[in-house]
Amino acid sequence: MRSRSGIEERRCRPLLGTFVEITARGRDERLLGRGIEAGFAAIATVHRLMSFHDRLSDVSRMNREAFPKGVNVHPWTWQVMEASKRFAEESDGTFDITVAPWLTKLNFLPHRGYQFSPTASSRDIFLRGNYEVFFRRGLTVDLGGIAKGFAVDRAVDALKENGIECGIVNAGGDLRTFGLASQLVHLRLPADPRRVAGAVRLRQRAMATSGIYFERRKYRGKYVGPLLDGRTGQSSRDLSRDLISVSVAAAECMVADALTKIVFALREKSAGLLAQCQADALLLEHEGAPSWMFHSSCDTRDRIRFY
Repeated sequence: MRSRSGIEERRCRPLLGTFVEITARGRDERLLGRGIEAGFAAIATVHRLMSFHDRLSDVSRMNREAFPKGVNVHPWTWQVMEASKRFAEESDGTFDITVAPWLTKLNFLPHRGYQFSPTASSRDIFLRGNYEVFFRRGLTVDLGGIAKGFAVDRAVDALKENGIECGIVNAGGDLRTFGLASQLVHLRLPADPRRVAGAVRLRQRAMATSGIYFERRKYRGKYVGPLLDGRTGQSSRDLSRDLISVSVAAAECMVADALTKIVFALREKSAGLLAQCQADALLLEHEGAPSWMFHSSCDTRDRIRFY
């Protein structure tokens, strides 16, 4: 789309188990096209490396081979593993990528027959030199709670490296804006996600939203969802009635993505970690009213404001 201020190019593709939309603004159509293709290529690389479903991915190789001998992975995978361990430590185990066996049991992930110890945690993951990952015990990891945000960050990096100065990358609700223009982002009503509960305005900021309204299902007579507390392997909420959503804004989408799971479980108890990450949080109850909002000490222009 052309305007007096330049060109806006927007493209959408199925990746990461969702639809990824990249919007770029500028004055050179060829430059925009090249930048967007580079952004999609970065996301496709993350998809290939970190998919639980792809038997050739780094995640699958780790789950098969990191115990007992260790496995070398791509630097991006190693970086996400490092961040995952950090969030596990800083949240006292609330965020933990080793909940994969419980997600498999609830049929949110495919059954692969990986061996695992029911008491294993992120503390049993060791990151060595040369991007080697070693599991001290049999365990199964899933990076679905953090990799999508990381992919958005890598796409933004690719766009910038190709001369794009303004745009937005949106991967099914995990998004990041860059450049001087602000972006109005609409949030779904948890009780009826087809409707809008409100909006926030972001500029040079990332935001991720987590909720169970699309993925809640019944398992043995109880409602279950994929957002599990890593300390128990269970949901921290009564999913028969707690249809809530959590949105977190931060400088990086990977950080926002991981923090949504922590805030979903801990609510107000996550305030210290949010402040440490200079992140803002907004929790919407099922009818769309904000029940808890946390503002960090970051620039007030970048804070979450609910409209």
